[in-house]
Amino acid sequence: MDIDLNSLLVFRHLAETGSFTETGKHWGMSQPSVSLTISKLESAIGLVLFERSPTGAKLTSAGSAFLSHANGVCSAYLEFIDGIRRLDRRMDHQVLVAVDASYFGRILREKIEDGFLPEWPGSKLRFCESDGRWGESLEAARCDVVLAGRFLRAGLSAGIQEAVVRRERGITVAWNPSFYPFDSENFSFPEVLRGTVLVPDRRVVTGFSPFLLRWCEEAYGIQPANLISFPTETEAAAACRAGLGVLLAPGDVMSRLGDGSEELVHVRTFEFLLPEAFTVAVYCRSDEESKEVLEVAATMTKLGRKLFLKDL
Repeated sequence: MDIDLNSLLVFRHLAETGSFTETGKHWGMSQPSVSLTISKLESAIGLVLFERSPTGAKLTSAGSAFLSHANGVCSAYLEFIDGIRRLDRRMDHQVLVAVDASYFGRILREKIEDGFLPEWPGSKLRFCESDGRWGESLEAARCDVVLAGRFLRAGLSAGIQEAVVRRERGITVAWNPSFYPFDSENFSFPEVLRGTVLVPDRRVVTGFSPFLLRWCEEAYGIQPANLISFPTETEAAAACRAGLGVLLAPGDVMSRLGDGSEELVHVRTFEFLLPEAFTVAVYCRSDEESKEVLEVAATMTKLGRKLFLKDL
C-alpha cells in the first residue's frame, strides 16, 4: 500500500472544506491535480472516500473512518514542521510577525518598515499576513507575534497573552443616501437586514461576521437577505458608495476610512450594549520565553498605543 503524506494532507483539507477549488488554492495545486491525488489515494487503500457532486465533495462513511486515522498523522507532521520552523527562527534570532488587513495593521507595519522606532530591538523581523485564524497560528508556533483586531472575545484562549492597543464601542452602520433613504434620526436596524449587508471579513476583524449572523437570528429572528464579506474595510466602503449594500463594521469605521467615507451617511449603534466591541491588540503565546519575541511584542504595543490611543 503506497500512501504519501502529501495525499493525506490534501485529503484532510478536502474533507474539511468540501471544495476541490479551495483545497487546490490552499496547497498550490490545480483542481484536476487535487482530484487526481484523491483518486490515487482511493486506489491505494481500496476505499471510496468521497461522494462527488457539482457542488463539491462529501465524505463517505469509509472516508469519515479514514479521516480519524489521517488526522493524527497529519497533525503530528504539521506540529513537527511548525516546531522546526520555530527552532530555525530562534537560532537565527528571527521574529515572525503576523499583521491583519485592518487600518491599524497597515499603519503600524508601514511605520515599522519606515524605521519609525530608532530603538527597535536588534532582532531580524519578518512580516506575514494574518488569515484571521491568528489564535491557532500562535498556538501552533506558525508565527511569533500578531497584531490583529477582534470582535468581543473572538480568538482569545488561555494560551495567548494580549496587550491592548485600542478599543472602540458599538457597531457602525453606513449607507449611500442616493440608494438607501434610511432615516439616521429614527434608525431601524432590522430594516437594514432586509437588503444586502457588506462586512469586513476575518482578515480585518476576527469574529464579527459569525456574531452578526447569530445576533440577528437571536435578537430579530431574521438573517440578512444577502451578506458579502470583503478583505479590507476600504473595499467594503467602495461597494457601499456604489450602492451595492449597507456597510456594517465594528467600532468607528468612518474614522478609519478617512476620505473613503465620503458620500456615506452613518450611525453608531449598540454602543451601550457593546462598550468593548472592537479591540486592537498585540498577541503572543502565554508561555513565550524568547527574549527577542517579547521585546518585539512590547515595542509594537508601545508604538501602537502612541499611534492609536489618540483620536484617529
